[in-house]
Amino acid sequence: MAEFISTFITGFQEVVESDLTKRFPKIKILNLMDGLVHYRFDGDSRELEKIIYFNNTFFVLKTMKGTGLNFNSLVGAVTSSKNYFLVNKGSFRIRFVQENQFAKVDKNLTRRAEDYVLASSKLRLDRLSPTNEIWFSIRREGFAFCGELISKREFTEKNLNKGELRPEIAYFICCFADIRKDDTILEPFCGYGSIPTQLAKKFRFEKLYVSDLEKEKVELTKSRKQLSAAAEGLLDCRVADALNLNHIEDKSISLVITDPPWGYYEEIADIKAFYDKMFKSFDRVLASDGRLVILSARKDELEESAQTAGFKIKNSLHTLVNGKKAAVYYLVRNQ
Repeated sequence: MAEFISTFITGFQEVVESDLTKRFPKIKILNLMDGLVHYRFDGDSRELEKIIYFNNTFFVLKTMKGTGLNFNSLVGAVTSSKNYFLVNKGSFRIRFVQENQFAKVDKNLTRRAEDYVLASSKLRLDRLSPTNEIWFSIRREGFAFCGELISKREFTEKNLNKGELRPEIAYFICCFADIRKDDTILEPFCGYGSIPTQLAKKFRFEKLYVSDLEKEKVELTKSRKQLSAAAEGLLDCRVADALNLNHIEDKSISLVITDPPWGYYEEIADIKAFYDKMFKSFDRVLASDGRLVILSARKDELEESAQTAGFKIKNSLHTLVNGKKAAVYYLVRNQ
């Protein structure tokens, strides 16, 4: 089986492991780190490009573990072994990466690596605008690898509306929620529809209630083709206030999954008071065995409000969203 390394947003390694083994039952995960997974995979490598949360994916030429790793030893280990290249046409350049930052190295070391690739493949050297890249990467966990970059997801917040949740984070949140086919789900702060879109695309459920206070955002969410396809009988999408949810019956929701305001970008004078009202509203509509999955960068305020409302944290993941430290909480009622 060929070996691959893929990178992803920090904090979600638990979700990545679970999701990958469900997608590919024969996959073998060799190393799992914060933001990186190393695995053996015998399927079509193009299937890896379809995974929404992978940023860079590499075909592995060499891995090393230990203390005191450096680029000289890594290049030496690679150039003293025989390797084949998954992509063996086009052009290439060499990149050196130290703890997720591109690094400068001695030119002779770069040439040594370049000469090896030229001698071992049909790739031609192009340092300015190549079609392919070979990375020599060293991480702080005492892990290093050389890999051929086969897939790169070029996605930034520039592709999104202001405040819109990135689709891969929305997908991670849905995976973390452990969605069941009989779930009645509520997303009361839908914004631009990131979470509902992932729910409709990738998951099975009984019913989905989607709402927001802003009519423009609700209309935009409704217009997303994935939600339009799921609308008949499965979707209720409307303008509504999350702090009262008058259209939702008591104890009728099995899962609330949402990214509520953080109070950084919205005009909310007291985010703690806002979260208190939010949890009171959720408490009314949530079934006795219901779950809450919530993303927030206002961790202290959200945790305090949840505890006051009678909810406990069953699990949590910590990540970065728009440069801010945030957490995804899986909450259940105190028994």
